[in-house]
Amino acid sequence: MIRFFLRKTDDFLCKNVKSIFEKTESAYKHRGLEINLFEELQHLEFNPLICMLGKSSNFEKNIKIKLKMVLGLFFVAIPLFAFGLVTYILNVDYAYAFVSTFVVAILVSSRMDNITSRYAHIRYLHAC
Repeated sequence: MIRFFLRKTDDFLCKNVKSIFEKTESAYKHRGLEINLFEELQHLEFNPLICMLGKSSNFEKNIKIKLKMVLGLFFVAIPLFAFGLVTYILNVDYAYAFVSTFVVAILVSSRMDNITSRYAHIRYLHAC
């Protein structure tokens, strides 16, 4: 059961990472903005979710913001609502809902970090 959940979560994250990259690239190409894809992919490979002020390009910031929005919506807001509802129904302290949501968010963010890093690396190798 746990493997099934992890596989579905990884599939969901992979599809979203690929979609975010493709949509952002096509938006930049549609606007006629130049991006150095090799450099951007190298930066994203080593720091997929961390933004450095002044060191990140707009392309990199857009990708990272979209990745964080997916994490925030699907793996913080929805689990918090679900765990909050369960704690309300079971008449348990709400702290359990926050702790459970925190655990889910940490685990999924590490998976997202790995998936994004691998995708950027694979994309970098294919772009060469």
